Amino acid sequence: MLGDFLSLDGRVMRTLPSLMLRPGKVTKEYLTGKRQRFVPPFRLYLLTSFIYFVMLFAYGDSQGWFDIRYANQGGVPVTVDTEPPEGVTQEDMDAAMEQAQQALDEAGVPVDLEVVGVPPDVPGVSSGGDAGFTGTNTSEHSSLFREDGRVNRDQILNSVRDSDDFDDGTKQFLEMVIGHAADAYENQGMFFASIQNWAPRIALALTPAMILLLTIVYPFSKRIYIYDHVIVSLHFQSWYYILLSVAFLFFWLGLDWFVFVLFIAPPIYIYRMLREVYSSGRILSLLRTGFILFSLTLMLQIFFVILVIVGAFEVTPVAGGLS
Repeated sequence: MLGDFLSLDGRVMRTLPSLMLRPGKVTKEYLTGKRQRFVPPFRLYLLTSFIYFVMLFAYGDSQGWFDIRYANQGGVPVTVDTEPPEGVTQEDMDAAMEQAQQALDEAGVPVDLEVVGVPPDVPGVSSGGDAGFTGTNTSEHSSLFREDGRVNRDQILNSVRDSDDFDDGTKQFLEMVIGHAADAYENQGMFFASIQNWAPRIALALTPAMILLLTIVYPFSKRIYIYDHVIVSLHFQSWYYILLSVAFLFFWLGLDWFVFVLFIAPPIYIYRMLREVYSSGRILSLLRTGFILFSLTLMLQIFFVILVIVGAFEVTPVAGGLS
């Protein structure tokens, strides 16, 4: 596919500039029969979506979005004897503590070294005399997480089972959800790998979704066919994947202002595309653009929820709930 796409027959140069800068022009010419001049729509869609997801996960890795670490960043407070070792001043001790805390934060270790000294009446924690580290989890998340950062399943499940607010069927459903969520949290590497595996597949559902939306906004036109909607949908998604891929390059360079382009460009592109391909009037094109954008935003949120659910459910058979 790469070899065919990048072949020196001129189709790429005739397709991409017009697709990006002249909304609807490539689509209209393709629908009128000038198909040999351009890259086939589905092949263009496959390649642009591939490039987009590669850029997405590469950028996410560079920003630490997929770091494998526990989300309990509240920290496990660790106490240190208030008396510095012999020959070490209190200032040196404080400086060493700050360096140690910074190293732990950079490594993502959920430990808080800012607590110095322990009241003598705290059970299970030594107070003075013994140099070194002792610890207890006094985090606000202590009821949800164990000291090792894992989910406190027993306490959460018992609170659900003892609740009078749910019937037995709801309790069983909540227990299943809690189990899958805990498995995903405790096995974040597998969870993020599943997300990366399923994201391109679930994104394919946007194509029939947009075809359906175009069918709804153009219900009775005898000169418009489902095939026209298919080509419009593929070309729009290809354009958007290219725009997002370019956006990641801008973000890598620290040019965050490009985010405004991501908000402004899609409505303008859809509006002009509808005007060019379907010869719609200005008011109707504007109303149809608003409906399509609102529906696509709602569908994206639904697909994201489905993606998270699928990723969590795929982790459990591997983890077995034993992590």
